[in-house]
Amino acid sequence: MTPLPRELATVLDAEPVEQRAFDWSRLAWDNQLHDLPDVRAVLGELPRAVNRAAAREAVLRELERDQVIGAFVVAMVWGYGNTGYGPSRVRWMLTGSKGAASYRAAVLRDEVTAKLRGAVDVVREDGAASAYAYMYGKGRVAYLGGAFFTKWLYFASAVDGVDAANAAPILDQRVVAWLTSAAGTHLRPDRTASYRTYLDLLDAWGGPFGRTRVQVEQAIFELTRA
Repeated sequence: MTPLPRELATVLDAEPVEQRAFDWSRLAWDNQLHDLPDVRAVLGELPRAVNRAAAREAVLRELERDQVIGAFVVAMVWGYGNTGYGPSRVRWMLTGSKGAASYRAAVLRDEVTAKLRGAVDVVREDGAASAYAYMYGKGRVAYLGGAFFTKWLYFASAVDGVDAANAAPILDQRVVAWLTSAAGTHLRPDRTASYRTYLDLLDAWGGPFGRTRVQVEQAIFELTRA
């Protein structure tokens, strides 16, 4: 097993720190979601700066209402933060169309909803690794890669709390880059085997400190921001 990097051990040994909130542009999202008034209404209830707790609450609330698209968009708002291309990329995912054509294309409500709902069922019933494989298999959504579908899996599975032990940890490019540079661990985000390796690492590193996978993942992400 890859040794625990010293800088990460220092963070895990300290008191947990709540992850900072991310700003986002309501106007930009409203523009790209021009034909989804129900989803825009959901976003209208979000604070100007969204943290994991606020996003989780909104995602789970919408899933309880069976409003899968609204729940997914909330997760993506948090995931993309204030990057300017987030709303348009999510539009691509919802329509299956890339570029300017996606703005005029119809949202594939039934198809996308079924796949995203399927991911919720798999991650809750069979766990993170199975859900990861599903999202790269029969649940694949065009233009939705692992960096962002793991954000969806996280919020869908964080039923017992923001740091729940059974929540699926996020694996984005910043975490992948840190693991390569700081731990010498080279992961292939397009391979479920790499995600399983990632889960094993988080378990091994977090165990001695009583930290969940998600808490270790957040600690790594904060190191990349620092």
